Amino acid sequence: MLLYIFQLLSGFGIHSALSRSSSSSKCWHRCLTTFRTERSNPADHTFEDEGLFYTIPHKDVQKLFLLNWLGPHERNMNNMFQEFSILIRRPALEVIDILKRLNYNYPLTRFLLYGEMSAGKKFIMTHILHFCKSQNWVLLTVPWANDWNCKRLDVSFNNHRESFFDLPVHSKNILEDFLIKNLHIIKDFTTAESYKFSEQEAFDQGVPLKDLISFGINRMKFANDVVGAVINELQILANSDKIKLLITVRGINSFWRKTGQRKEKVREIHAQQLTLVNQFMDLLQSDTKNAVALCSVESWVNDVKDRKAYLPTELLGKEGIDFLEPFIPIEVPKYSDAEVMKVMDYYEDRKWIQYPEAKTSDGRNQIKFLSGHNPYRLFRVCVPL
Repeated sequence: MLLYIFQLLSGFGIHSALSRSSSSSKCWHRCLTTFRTERSNPADHTFEDEGLFYTIPHKDVQKLFLLNWLGPHERNMNNMFQEFSILIRRPALEVIDILKRLNYNYPLTRFLLYGEMSAGKKFIMTHILHFCKSQNWVLLTVPWANDWNCKRLDVSFNNHRESFFDLPVHSKNILEDFLIKNLHIIKDFTTAESYKFSEQEAFDQGVPLKDLISFGINRMKFANDVVGAVINELQILANSDKIKLLITVRGINSFWRKTGQRKEKVREIHAQQLTLVNQFMDLLQSDTKNAVALCSVESWVNDVKDRKAYLPTELLGKEGIDFLEPFIPIEVPKYSDAEVMKVMDYYEDRKWIQYPEAKTSDGRNQIKFLSGHNPYRLFRVCVPL
């Protein structure tokens, strides 16, 4: 029996299992158009749209998500389905509803998303990012904070702070992503302060902000310092009521872990010795108004043996919780029964599910059982269908 279940979970036995059930059930008739909402603008989404799909326009996918945000799984879905559609879920609607009613004269508000692995936190953040883009917010995004700990691209000593380390390549990526997302908003802004990066490299007050960012991209040696300067300028702009700022950090619990980075004789570097981490931590604890932080804690940051933990207290520990408080916790649960059915409607529409047996009521119930209501697992179970 266990072998049979394993075969089903691996995708090898699911066809025959579904075939056996097809004779006892009629085809699951439904109107496949009911899984989409007519409201394509995320600003128009209400709780009436919960459980329905909406499609993000291709130009927004290119500008907001394609460079660093989408991983291989999301890119594959975008290519296979010839569109990038998102299931509208309650956690995203709750955050958007709060953002619409928030008093932005108060200091920075922090949201913290949590949930089991692959429960869909990234897609919730994607929906909220798209909403903020539709409202002309400035977006400062860290697609996966744990990359700073694990990807050994380049490490250098910080010129201004002893025992701190710069990540030039990662800093350049942050600047490039920021410029692509926000050039249409920041193109006319100039720097409110002057900046000196070395004896030869300095910027006076009143320089176009986009020129400062381009300098950091082209002179990677100074990219980490430029990130700090840009964060400072964004705080000034937000406090002057010139912009609204969304800071997105996926996997913020990586800020309280040791890294795999190395530099010469320094064999162990903690995340909080990284200049980038310190710059974002300072921003997240600031009293900047017109600003919101959207963060998530991720089990993937943990060692394999500890990945069942998903609660903020388990992933952040006391130090991390004390740092972020006060924050608004938002749980991202696994799919409900209704959401599973809507997702399978969508997969049928996109020809991801083609076997007639998989479209029956019994077939759908088997797929639902095998997926355990987990969004990613549901996608994988449907691969051979």
